Amino acid sequence: MQDILREYGPAIITFVAVIALIGLVVVLVGNDENSVVGQAFAGLIQNFFQAANPAADPNAATAAAQAAEETMNAAAGTIGN
Repeated sequence: MQDILREYGPAIITFVAVIALIGLVVVLVGNDENSVVGQAFAGLIQNFFQAANPAADPNAATAAAQAAEETMNAAAGTIGN
């Protein structure tokens, strides 16, 4: 047994380390239902599209610009009085 470990010990350690790394990657990446990275990435994409959709809506952009202009006009009227 000692001869086997002396001869193949480094190869066995390397094999165990590679298997452990593969297991870690599978646990972290996995699929959306049960992985840390998959859930975080799915949430990131969903939040991005929720925030980007109103910005891409031309009606919402026009309404926001009109509201900003009204606020600026009201502020200018307050300063002028």
